[in-house]
Parts: sequence; C-alpha cells; structure tokens
Amino acid sequence: MAVLGLSHTYNTKVGNDFVRGVSGGERKRVSVAEMMLAGSPFAAWDNSTRGLDSATALKFVKSLRVGSDLTEGAAAVAIYQASQSVYDQFDKAAVLYEGRQIYFGPADMAKAYFERQGWYCPPRQTAGDFLTAVTNPSERQAKKGMENKVPRTPEDFEKYWRDSQERKNLLEEINDFEQEYPVNEKETLHELREKKNFTQAKHTRPKSPYMLSVPMQVKLNTRRAYQRIWGDVASTATQAGLNIFIALIVGSIYYGHSQGSSSFQGRGAVLFLAILFNALTSIGEISGLYAQRPVVEKHNSYAFYHPSTEAIAGVVADIPVKFVQAVVFNIVLYFLAQLRYTPGQFFLFFGKDVCTDVQTILG
Repeated sequence: MAVLGLSHTYNTKVGNDFVRGVSGGERKRVSVAEMMLAGSPFAAWDNSTRGLDSATALKFVKSLRVGSDLTEGAAAVAIYQASQSVYDQFDKAAVLYEGRQIYFGPADMAKAYFERQGWYCPPRQTAGDFLTAVTNPSERQAKKGMENKVPRTPEDFEKYWRDSQERKNLLEEINDFEQEYPVNEKETLHELREKKNFTQAKHTRPKSPYMLSVPMQVKLNTRRAYQRIWGDVASTATQAGLNIFIALIVGSIYYGHSQGSSSFQGRGAVLFLAILFNALTSIGEISGLYAQRPVVEKHNSYAFYHPSTEAIAGVVADIPVKFVQAVVFNIVLYFLAQLRYTPGQFFLFFGKDVCTDVQTILG
C-alpha cells in the first residue's frame, strides 16, 4: 500500500455506488495491488484509465510501472488519449492498424520511426496522439514532398514495417532472449511446479493452484466477513432493531388472550409467525450476496481462495449474529404473547425457531 500510495486509505472502505469509499483513481490502484499480490507475470489492462483525469491516470500508470518492476512482470495496457507523461512510463509501444501490426518496439523510438516514413508531427502533439493519428486518414498529415511516398493502406504500413530495420532489430532481440533463456517444456514446467510448491502453505495439495490451505482460506474469509459486518454495522443494527419492533407488534396483538381453548388459533398464529419471520429474515441478504459475487469470481481467478471457502466463512460468520438476533426476537415475542411460562415449552419453542434460522443460513 505504501508503494502504490494507498497508506492514507488503510482504514477506508473501497466502497461502491451506495457506500462512500476511496476515489476512482485509488480504486484503480487497489486493482493494481490485487494483481501484484496474485504474482501474475503478465497482466492486460483494457482502457483502464477511462473516467480518470490526467493526474489520476498518471498515478495509475506509475503504479503499474512500480508493480511491474517489483514483480518482474509485464503489463500490456491499452490507453486512449494518453498524455506524454503517461506515454513515457512504458518501455515498448505497439501500433495496430485494422488488426495489422505496423510497429512494435521501444516507445521512445516510435515517433521517429513514423516521421521517417514521411508523416508530420505537430510541435505540441504528444507521441501517443501522433501514433493514433497515423492510423486515422482524417487526422494524419504527410510532410511536404512526401504526400505520394508515405504508406496509405494498412497493407502498405504492414509491408513497410516488415521491411524496416526496427523489425529486424526486434527479431534479433527475440532470438538473443530465446538463446539466453531456452525453453524446455518439461524442465520449465517442473521448475515452475517446484517454485509453486515451495511457496504453498502446509497441508495444501501440490497440484492445487491455491497458495493457502482450505482451513487458512476459511479463517481469512471469516475474518473478512466480520470486517464487512463491522464496516456496515448500521445495517446489522437496523436489522436487530427491526426484529425487536416486529416482536413488539406481533406480541402486543396477542397480548392478554385467554388461557383457555378459545385462544388456540391465536397461539398457533404466534408460533407460525415466529417461524416464518425467522425463515424470511435472510431473504434481504440475497442482494448483498449478488453484489459480492464479482469480487469472489475475480479473487478466484487470481487463485486467492476457492468460492466454497467464502461460502463456508459466510455461514460461520452469520451464525453468531443471527443467533443473537433470534434470541432477542424470540424472547420478546414469547413472553409478550403470554405463551406458557414453563421451561419445557419455552425451550422447545426457542430451539425450533433458532434451528429454523440456522437452517435458513445454511440453505
């Protein structure tokens, strides 16, 4: 977090459309941090600076630069309207024209390459805008005297690139790299598996893509579940208050009924409403589970944890909270509705309603 400039947001929620959290640029850097923790050697970012101002976009790209340097990985980024400061952060630039590669090489040499073709770059135009303008017939400008010599069609650009010295240098660089680091599928795969198994936690299957064992995943997800509850404690408190409110209303309806058989229907209605309310309490959490699903899927693709461990952790974290809410609701409703004040009947009622609540959580 210090490397990516997120130290000041350590205790701040990421947030969403309804919960206020970090800014848009900081949320992008959170995504970079997740990618760094995943240890991915190659990351692809498609129009990731959309909706960001120039200063925030520069911070985001610098975060990618730092992440690539620390993890010794590579990041392929597609950026529209990149400033010169953003463009200078990249080592190589790739220019595509209708699906054809017309340049790939050092970013600081791309502008000179197209200028040698005969294209004119205005003094105040950035290198990124100049490269994109070359592929747009309505924007590119040829130098005086080069109007009939510059390539026009994507095929002409591609042919010029294939015959250029820059492409020859690129092929030589690729060849030197392959000779220095020869690829042997069996040895490379074996070495990769050894490194992965060395970094895995104990009691983790060697062939598992996850670095942590199942108990460790459940433990960390349970802690995060409680952090989510604490971060949105108002919602939990509101639900508890609603339980008490409903218990007071339902209990007051059947308060003071007779002790004879004439109150049979009323007592049956109290029992039915108690079981029904406890069973339907968890329906309101379905929207939260759907909102959490994209995050779980992304973390699973990063091999952080298996989705089943997140489900188990959610059950483990919900049981104490739901138990407390069920205790408050059932005690208030039972005694306010003046059901039988004997231990056997009370614990039979209490146990059945709590078990119904727990079964709803498990379901």
